[in-house]
Amino acid sequence: MQLVPVLEIRHGKGVHTRPKNNFVDEVVKEDAMQVVTGWYQEGVRRIHVVDVDAVESGEPENVDLIAKIKQTYPDLSLQVIGGIKCIESAYVWIDAGADFLVLNGKAIRQRNLLDDICVEFPNRVLVEIDCRRGQVGVNGQTLTHLAQQLEDDGVVGLVVTDVANHNGEVNAGLASISELSSAIEIPVFANGVVDKLDDLKRLLDSQSAKPSGVLVGKAIYNGGIRLNEANSMLAQYQEAS
Repeated sequence: MQLVPVLEIRHGKGVHTRPKNNFVDEVVKEDAMQVVTGWYQEGVRRIHVVDVDAVESGEPENVDLIAKIKQTYPDLSLQVIGGIKCIESAYVWIDAGADFLVLNGKAIRQRNLLDDICVEFPNRVLVEIDCRRGQVGVNGQTLTHLAQQLEDDGVVGLVVTDVANHNGEVNAGLASISELSSAIEIPVFANGVVDKLDDLKRLLDSQSAKPSGVLVGKAIYNGGIRLNEANSMLAQYQEAS
């Protein structure tokens, strides 16, 4: 299992947006590149990048920053979301250095676009899904059924947020993500399940199937998670397994 920090960027600055889908944000670092450098020095090798400007405008925005990050740290894997509404915008991110394109829930409803991007960029497309207790708001499908369809379509990973976690139903959210991890072959990156180091320990101690990665954003900025401590814990569990 891998810890994947979330980098939200607006105008080249590292920000934290809150709440979801509301673009009121606080600047956590004037220079987002400094954030990346700090994470890299702490052993991070994969980052989930949210281009907040691109989410708003519908077009790739912080392209130069992505290119700079990739040129500076070529072994750092970047999965980028924001502004991917056509093949041309997907090419912009790939040319800038994105390793993976993350498409949001709209892509599930625009299957022609999803299929085209998967064909054009094989092994580089992830899809972000929101669910509640294993159910998604797409034609009444279960999370597992939708995920299996996406896997068949060529999607190579899922970023899953179980919104039950945000209402105090953490165990229910973890259960649905665990079930999904057992049902499909492609990686599952769980979002919103770890707010502090104890949460990570409980996840690692559980006997259920674990996601391939865990996204962490707010917990890093508010001090709930220290990356060096979390990575040390992950390394200890990997050695013991």
